Amino acid sequence: MTLGRIGFWTGIGLFVLMLASGAPAGLSDKGWITAALTVLIAFWWFTEAVPVTMTGCLPFLMLPLFGVVKADAVAANYMSPVLFLVLGGSMVGLAFEKWNLHRRTALFVVRRSSPEPAMLLLSIMAVTALVSAFVNNSATTVMMLPIATATLAAVTRTLETPNPDRNEANFASAMVVSVAFASNIGGFATPIGTPVNPIAIGLIEKNLGVRVTFVEWLGFGLPFVVLGIPLCWWILSRVTMPFSLPRADRDAVQAAIGDSGPMTSPERRVVAVVLAASAAWVFQPLLEARLPGITDAGIAIAAALLMFVLPSGAAAGKPARLLEWSDARRAPFYLILLLGGGLALADAVVKTGLSAWLGAQMGAVAGLPLLPLLVVISLCCALVTEVASNVATATIFMPIAVSLATAGGYDAVGPAMVAGLAASLGFANPAATSSNALVFGTGRVRMADMLRAGLLFDVLGAGLLAVVCYFVLSAA
Repeated sequence: MTLGRIGFWTGIGLFVLMLASGAPAGLSDKGWITAALTVLIAFWWFTEAVPVTMTGCLPFLMLPLFGVVKADAVAANYMSPVLFLVLGGSMVGLAFEKWNLHRRTALFVVRRSSPEPAMLLLSIMAVTALVSAFVNNSATTVMMLPIATATLAAVTRTLETPNPDRNEANFASAMVVSVAFASNIGGFATPIGTPVNPIAIGLIEKNLGVRVTFVEWLGFGLPFVVLGIPLCWWILSRVTMPFSLPRADRDAVQAAIGDSGPMTSPERRVVAVVLAASAAWVFQPLLEARLPGITDAGIAIAAALLMFVLPSGAAAGKPARLLEWSDARRAPFYLILLLGGGLALADAVVKTGLSAWLGAQMGAVAGLPLLPLLVVISLCCALVTEVASNVATATIFMPIAVSLATAGGYDAVGPAMVAGLAASLGFANPAATSSNALVFGTGRVRMADMLRAGLLFDVLGAGLLAVVCYFVLSAA
């Protein structure tokens, strides 16, 4: 029997068993039904027994069916404003990809990097993280892998021989793995960096009534990226895949990675829209004084609309607009149902009193000082997300983090942010993210090397994330 079938029947069995056993003392029947549904969804999500998007529809079916929440109230979660942030941000990323701005950015940085191999590795990681802050992680990985492998050709000499030099083999492994790791790390930086970030924002608003702005997210995510990239570089180049190679020839590196040519009109126009949207996100609190209806999600949709409206200025035979509807079909519309289901479930967890009950049951953990509590939450999420989807991990653990914080007498925003961010950790398993799978598929890295490097970053990264969030909260 496959893992999916095991998860399917285990989830159903536990759901039925929990309903039959009745609610425990201190929890309402509606809260217990929500707990049973959460277990069912967790098993289906974690084992992918049913396509994760369709599992995201379960709250809309089950919560009204069992009288927990009315259907119209559940449906409202599937059109939450934060989902428009996902949609608009995805469109902006598609325009960035369509006109090859991500490649231009990468080539610009790598050509100007030191040709010393360790510095080339750091440069590749830095530019990958930068692009991934605004472009889908998988798309960033697909774009950066050819640049990374071209760099290998300029630095190594024995990779294709029967007995490659160990230093060169380690450098090659570190280079390809760094693309996936840096792509995942870069996604932490902005609310549109990865689909988990908007779901975290939505869950915090649902659970706590607190709206996390673009700038406030940067305050948590950007320091982690700035510190996480050097930490990851150290793990790859000095601990798990150490190498010592002579300085490469700068001309050879430039010849290997190529040239993107002069900047075109469509590229300039996309850059202008991205810069305008970024400025609006940064200054949104000030703009809100004059435009009370302006939101981060609204800015994302406005930027997406501009991409469809503005002429590209490209030569004849090229697309007339910066984005066409044929481009938009690649946007992750399926995420609306997936993320909406997570928001609907989290809403029920809070409204039925389940989150408060869970916090009371975990009093020992809730009694920890704030920093150790953040570390425990971060480590749990980092380990679970190795075998579960990032969205599932965030959806399940964020309400628990809120409960623990409330029971411990802490402001719940910090623990919730840690859980939401840590759900994007998951560096060891080649199947944990599409970026990991893509680089593992190159054949340049052994499973053991990826597991060793990934687990080390999971642990150290979880601790770093907890520390960063702790100091951000302390400074607030």
